[in-house]
This record gives sequence, C-alpha cells and structure tokens, in this order.
Amino acid sequence: MGRYSFRSRPDATTAPELPTIATWIRLALGAMFGVSLGLRNDTRGLIGAMYGLNLIAFMPMFWFNTYLDAKVDTYKSLNFVGVPNAFALMLLIWIAIFTLRHEEAEALLAKIISDASTDADAGVTEPIVEATPGGVESEF
Repeated sequence: MGRYSFRSRPDATTAPELPTIATWIRLALGAMFGVSLGLRNDTRGLIGAMYGLNLIAFMPMFWFNTYLDAKVDTYKSLNFVGVPNAFALMLLIWIAIFTLRHEEAEALLAKIISDASTDADAGVTEPIVEATPGGVESEF
C-alpha cells in the first residue's frame, strides 16, 4: 500500500512532498482548463474564470479529503498552495489561444489604436467610426 493510495491518511511527516504534488496537480488542471477555454472560443470571461478557479482550488482538496483522507491540518498551507500560479497559467493559456484564433480582430484593434494615436498626435478629436466593423460606433 503506497503513501497516496485510498485512505492512506498522509500527514506532514509521512508525505512532506504533498504540497509540491498539489501545486503540480493544480498547474496541470489550470493548463488543461485554459486550453479548453481557448479552444471552445469561450467569451463569457467571468464565468469561465470562476469555473477555472473552482476547479483549480477545490478538485485537489477533494482528492486530499475524500480519497487520501489526508491530515490537512498538519501541513502549513496545503489547501490553497499553488492556486494563484495555476490560475495565472490558466488565464495566460486561455488568452494566448483565444488571441491566436482571432487574428483579424487583433489586427483591427491594432489599426484602431494606431489611428487613434495618429489622430491624437495630429490634434483630431472626431470619433473613429469607419474603422469599426460595419461602421458602427462602439459603446467603449
């Protein structure tokens, strides 16, 4: 029977590397969920981020508490170790894939920013309507 088998009840003395394992599990979950969000073209922002944060934070806790029956209180910070890093990795991957899949929107945004910068340098104060899709003025 191994240290991480069902109901093995690890603690800080029998399994001191469990926080490191939890961090790597969270990083893997964050990376996989970031790829999933990017490939699904998920644009609901806050909802996707909250689902990802819940997955990253609570799935490993479920593994500690139900499968391993770990003595979590013997560790300094086992419950949330690696959560910010995994969340940042998830967001980075999501944004990178989403941006790569929407090159035309990125090019349009770059053109709008460039035109606005050029117009600001020239002192023009009119809104840039012709650069937006369909000639419709954006609410932003």
